[in-house]
Amino acid sequence: MRLKASLFAALTVVVFTTPALAELNIGITSDPADLTALASGDQVTLTITLTTTTAGEAQGLTLRIADINQAAIAFDSATAPNTTSSAGGALFGALAPQVIPGVGTFDVYQNFIANVNSGAVDNGDNVVLFNGVTTGSTTGDGNEAFTATFNAIGAGTMLLQIGAVSSFGDAYVSTSGTSAPVETVTVTVPEPGAVAASLAALGSVFGVVAVRRQQDA
Repeated sequence: MRLKASLFAALTVVVFTTPALAELNIGITSDPADLTALASGDQVTLTITLTTTTAGEAQGLTLRIADINQAAIAFDSATAPNTTSSAGGALFGALAPQVIPGVGTFDVYQNFIANVNSGAVDNGDNVVLFNGVTTGSTTGDGNEAFTATFNAIGAGTMLLQIGAVSSFGDAYVSTSGTSAPVETVTVTVPEPGAVAASLAALGSVFGVVAVRRQQDA
């Protein structure tokens, strides 16, 4: 009797399991890998890769890098995928033209927006890498890679928001609804004196260890 009850319970769990919702996955890599100890003059490249949990789900997206402290890192340039395709990328079909005041009309990946917008809603400037709504059926699940390059120019720290930043009204629109997926990245350019002091302190530690070893010998 207990065995039958256990089997029924297991079957019930299987029958009523909620299917996974559509989701935009944002993968971020950087060069250099460590963004917390940059020096003035360093160049930083972020690679932002988009994939979806379900092929053909993507309907629209605004992809933004927000909260940029341009006193520390200055935006240099950006690239978008499928720069020769007027049909958009694997995530999207044909894209409805998006008119951006003061910028122009954006309708396919090769016309992506890559300018700095000042006076941001949050804690710094921002760059819009993509803004589009599909007008046709889609079958892809992504692996679309954007890049954004910055130059370190001064001391400062920031927590970048990368994705559909809700405070700007951004969204990812899929066949199952609307969401605002975001990943965060910490970027720090220390004061030059702070870096020198850290190296000096590290040198002192090694010096103390060496003296103790000599004394022990």
